[in-house]
Amino acid sequence: MEYYWICLWSVLGVGLCVPDDEHYTLHMNPLNFDKALEACLPASFLTKVASMEEATKILKVIANMPSTEGTFEFWVGLRKEKLDCVKNDTPLKGFKWTVDSSSDTKLDQWKSLPIPTCTVIHCVFLSGEFNGTEIVNWGFVPSTCKTNRPFICKQRDENMPFMDQCLTPHILEARPLRPDPNNPHKLDLECLSGQLFKLTCSATTLKWKRDDGSAIDGICASCKAGYVRDGSGNCVDNDECRDQPCKGQCVNTEGSYLCKCRDKNGNLQDEGSVSCNELPVATFTPEGSDTYLVQDHTPTPKPTIQEGSLIIFLPDQPTPTSPTDDIEIVDKSGEQAKIFITVLIAVMTLVVLVVVVLATVKCCLRRRSQKLAMNTAEKMAVKRAEASKEKYSLENTNEKEAT
Repeated sequence: MEYYWICLWSVLGVGLCVPDDEHYTLHMNPLNFDKALEACLPASFLTKVASMEEATKILKVIANMPSTEGTFEFWVGLRKEKLDCVKNDTPLKGFKWTVDSSSDTKLDQWKSLPIPTCTVIHCVFLSGEFNGTEIVNWGFVPSTCKTNRPFICKQRDENMPFMDQCLTPHILEARPLRPDPNNPHKLDLECLSGQLFKLTCSATTLKWKRDDGSAIDGICASCKAGYVRDGSGNCVDNDECRDQPCKGQCVNTEGSYLCKCRDKNGNLQDEGSVSCNELPVATFTPEGSDTYLVQDHTPTPKPTIQEGSLIIFLPDQPTPTSPTDDIEIVDKSGEQAKIFITVLIAVMTLVVLVVVVLATVKCCLRRRSQKLAMNTAEKMAVKRAEASKEKYSLENTNEKEAT
C-alpha cells in the first residue's frame, strides 16, 4: 500500500512528496523560472522529466494534490539558452536540463512545439488536465521564463558528491562552460568578449562562484558606455585619456572624459573655447648651439620660415607651468616650406585666371564698341543719302516750275 504526505516548508503547505527513492515536491507558490531554480536549492533541483517512469511519478503526485481538477501548469528544469537554436527534429527540441546541461531523454511528450528561434531564451512547463480520475492531454509547453507558475523540485541524492549537485550556471553572453582540465572541481568560463574566469562550486549553497568568492551575476554582461571589466569581472571606469583623444589636455571623468587647454594665465579651459584659440609658441635655436625654450602666449601668426632660427607652432598643447613640464619640439621647416610653395602656386594661378578673365571682358567690350560705331556710321550714311535725294528732287521741281 502506498502512502503520501504533505511537505511543510513554512506555515503554509507547499507540496506533496512521494515516499520513494526519488522524492518530488510540488511548490504551489508561483515564481518565475529563475526564482524557481533558486527556491529548489540546495537540497533539491528543478526536476528533470527524462523518462515515462519519471513522468508517471510526477503525474501521480499532481493527481493526489487537493483541488487539482482542471488544467495545471508546473515549471520543470528545461530551458533553451539565447545562443542555442530550436531543433524540432530532436526529442528535447534544442532545450537542455538545467541541472546538468544535458539533452538526455527517453521522453518526447510535447503539448505545444516551440517556435524556431536562435535568439530568444525559452523555458518549459509541464501542462495537463485532471478530470478527477486521471490526467489527460499532458506534455511540455515552451514559454517565456518571466511568467510566475508553480514548480516541481526533485530531492538530491545525499550520497552524490556536492560538485555533481551544483546547478549549472546560466550565464548570458558567454560560451559553453568547460571543465578545468587541471581541477575537476572548477569550470572554465569564457565570455564572448574574450575574458576568462575560473568558477568554483560552493559546498554550502551548491552555487557556482568566482574564485574570489564573489557572485557570477552579470559576469559577462556588457558594461555601459565608458566602463570596462577588470580582471575580476567588475565594471570599472575606462581611462579614455590613455588613447590621447584630445588635441590639448585630456581630463578623465567617471564614465567619460573632457578635453581641456590652458589659457594665457595657465588656467584650464574647455577645448574649442575662445581662450584656447590663443596657442603657445615654442622657439629654439638651430642644432649645434645651446638650446633654450621660450614660451609666448600671443595669438598664433601664419607659418613663417626665418634664416638662422626656426619657429615651431604647437597647437592645442597645454602651457607648461614649470621648467620640468615636457614640451615636444619638432622640426617642421620642410613642411612649412612645402606649405609656402603650395600657397604661392595657388596665388599665381589665381592671378593668371584673373588676367585671363579681364582680357576676355576687355575684348568683348571692344568688339561691342566697334559694332556700335559701325551701326552709327551706317545710320548717318543713310540719313545723308536721304537728304541728298530730297535736295535733288526739290531742285528738279523748281526747274520745271521755272520753265
